[in-house]
Amino acid sequence: MASLVGELREIILRALPSNDEDTTQLLIDRLVDSGLESKDDLQFVQQEDVSEILPTIKLRKLLNAFKMESETVTLDLTIMQHTPSLSAGSSSPQPCSSNMSVSTDRESSSLKDNQPSTSHIRKTWPDTFQVPWQLMPVEIQSAISSGKRPSPPARRQMVRVLADEMRKFEPTPTRAQCLTICKSIVHQYAQSFADQLHDGRIVGEGYSSLLAQIKTRIENLSRTTSFREHRSSGSGVKRGPTDTYGCTRFQPDLPLEETDDSIESKRQKLEDLYRREGTKGAEKSEVEQLMATTFCLQRSPINSVPAPSVAELMEKWPYLFFQKGLFAHFELLTDIKVLRALELSMEECGRSIVEFFKSKPTNSEVKSILSKDEASDSSYLVVRLLMAHFAEKQEGLILQENMSATSADLEKTGNLPVTPRLILLGENPGQWMKRWMISLEGRIICGVQPTFLTGLAALFSLYYIFNLQYQEEAASTLEFLQRRFVGINPEKGTKAARGKVTSKKTGKTVQKKTITVNTKVSNLLKRLMDFEWDFI
Repeated sequence: MASLVGELREIILRALPSNDEDTTQLLIDRLVDSGLESKDDLQFVQQEDVSEILPTIKLRKLLNAFKMESETVTLDLTIMQHTPSLSAGSSSPQPCSSNMSVSTDRESSSLKDNQPSTSHIRKTWPDTFQVPWQLMPVEIQSAISSGKRPSPPARRQMVRVLADEMRKFEPTPTRAQCLTICKSIVHQYAQSFADQLHDGRIVGEGYSSLLAQIKTRIENLSRTTSFREHRSSGSGVKRGPTDTYGCTRFQPDLPLEETDDSIESKRQKLEDLYRREGTKGAEKSEVEQLMATTFCLQRSPINSVPAPSVAELMEKWPYLFFQKGLFAHFELLTDIKVLRALELSMEECGRSIVEFFKSKPTNSEVKSILSKDEASDSSYLVVRLLMAHFAEKQEGLILQENMSATSADLEKTGNLPVTPRLILLGENPGQWMKRWMISLEGRIICGVQPTFLTGLAALFSLYYIFNLQYQEEAASTLEFLQRRFVGINPEKGTKAARGKVTSKKTGKTVQKKTITVNTKVSNLLKRLMDFEWDFI
C-alpha cells in the first residue's frame, strides 16, 4: 500500500505541481478509501469521486493524467544474453569447486538477463483528446452525421469551442499539437472538414485551413502569453534532380526500340530541321514526333547538376522553346494538358472568383482593380485579382512593354529578371492581351503569341520543365494556379523557395518554414468553395 500511495502522490504532483500537501493527501485518502488497489484502477475514477476537493480545471487535468496512466503501453523486452564458452586454450585446469561456481554464476546471470525489461510509452494529450461534439452547434452535429459541409459561421463557432477545450490542457498548444487534433478530425469527417476542390479532390493533406483557423484562434486568445512562457510549457534560378514535385516522368528511360546513338541522331535531325525550316518547322508532325521520342534525352541535361543555362539548352533543343514544344514537354512530364486545364478552370470558376472579390474585396488593391473600367481579358483580370489578394505586385510575374519592342530590344536593356516573366506588349490596357513574350534568365525564350491564357500556360510550364522554384514575389499566386487551375495537387512538398523571414517572436532573420500547403492559398480555396456553393 505504501508503494501505491507513493505512486499516487507522484502522479498527482506531476499533473498538478502547484498542489499543496494537504490537498494532495486528501486526494490520496479519498482514492484509497474508494477502493483503489493499483494504478490500473485509475481509469475508473470519475469526476464526482473527487469533485469537491479540486476546482474544475484542475480536476480535468488530474483525470486526464489518470487516463494517460491507465493507457500506458507496456512493452516486454526479453534480452537474450549470449554466454561465451570457456576458452579451449586455458593454461591450467580449474578446481571442480571453481568450475561449479562459474556455472552457478552463469546460470544466475542468465536468469537475470532473461527477466523482462519494461519500457513505458505514454500518449500525449493531443493523442487522447476527445472532441466535444456535444458542445458544438446543431449545424455542426447535423453536418457530421449527414456527411455535409457546415456553413462558415458554424465552422467558426466550432473552432472557438475546440480552441477553448484544447486550452484546458495547455494554455498555448503548439502547432504540432493542433496538427494532431486536426488530422484526427479530418480523417474522421473528411466530407465535412477536409479542404476540397469543387470536384472532390483533396487539397494537400486536407487539414491546412482547419489548422490555420485553430492556431489563429489560439494565438488570439493567448496574446498576453510571452514566448518564454510558451516554450516552458537564393538570388538565382535553382534547379536540380531532386525537384520531382508534381512530375510523373521526371527522368524516363530510353524507349525500348532506341539506343543512345539513335536518340542522339534524332536530336541532331531536329537541329538540322531548325536550320532549314526555322520557326515554321515547329508545326510539322515530324518535329512533334521527334520531340516526343527524344523526351528522355531532353530531361537528362535539364536534370543534371549543375544544369546548363537556358542559352545552351536553346542551342541544342530549339523546338523546345516554342509554345507547342513547351506544352508537349509539360504533358509528357506531368500527364496534364496545361493550356486545356487552364481554359477549363477559367470557364468553371473564373467568373465566380471575380464575383467573390466584388462581393468581398479583401484589400484596397483588389478594390482598385475592380473599380477601373478597363476592357480586359477575363483571365488577366482573375490573375490580377489573385495577385492583389495575396499582396503580390504584378511585376513579380507579369511585365508590360511597348507594342513595338522586339526580343533584342528587351534583352539589350538588361532589365529582364532571372526568374520567369510573362511580358505583355501594348500601348494601352486594351492591347496588353494581344501579344506576349516569355523571359527566363534575362532572355526572351518564347516569341509573340495571341492570347493571355496561352502565355500564362507557357509561363507556368517553365517551372516544371526546368525544375524552377516559384519566385517569392508571386509564389502564392502560382501555387493557387497550380492547385486550383492546373490540378497539380501533391500532399507534400512545394515549389516555393524557402527564403528568409523576420521572426515575429524574436525579431531575428530566420529560415522560412516549409509547409505542406501555403496557408494563404488554402484559406482562399476554402472561402471560394463556400462562396461558390452560394453563387451557383
